[in-house]
Amino acid sequence: MMNQKIEQYKNAFLKATNRSLETEVEIFSFGDTAEMADELGKLVLQGKKTGTSSGYDLYAKDETKPYKGQLSIVLDSEDSPICVIENINVETIPFNKVTKEHARKEGEGDLSLEYWKKAHLDFFPRYYKEELDIEFSENHRIIYEEFKVVFI
Repeated sequence: MMNQKIEQYKNAFLKATNRSLETEVEIFSFGDTAEMADELGKLVLQGKKTGTSSGYDLYAKDETKPYKGQLSIVLDSEDSPICVIENINVETIPFNKVTKEHARKEGEGDLSLEYWKKAHLDFFPRYYKEELDIEFSENHRIIYEEFKVVFI
């Protein structure tokens, strides 16, 4: 259930952009800690983070996977909305095929592919083990989303 603050923000966004109140809008925060939610959210607002990746296999069979045109309200660590983003490109690729450009668009660390790989090899294996009880390998597919901020 959406809290009142998020509901009001969503309605303000939909009204300001002349969208139907029935428009589907995802709600999430980046990362898996409060610190990461704030840090990564700040990078989005600064225009440094325009991409993100998730483990393809971590989506339930009946769960909607990210898609081009998808709208999402980004939350901070206090579950307060900070912006709305829209996916402008979505691709499914093997982890080991992520490029320097993908890494740069994620906007984290020193923006290098090496940093991206290290950070995500700390992240994905944990979730694959916890949620799927399988070992993550660099051949596993990820969903890479490129997005733009459409509302603040």
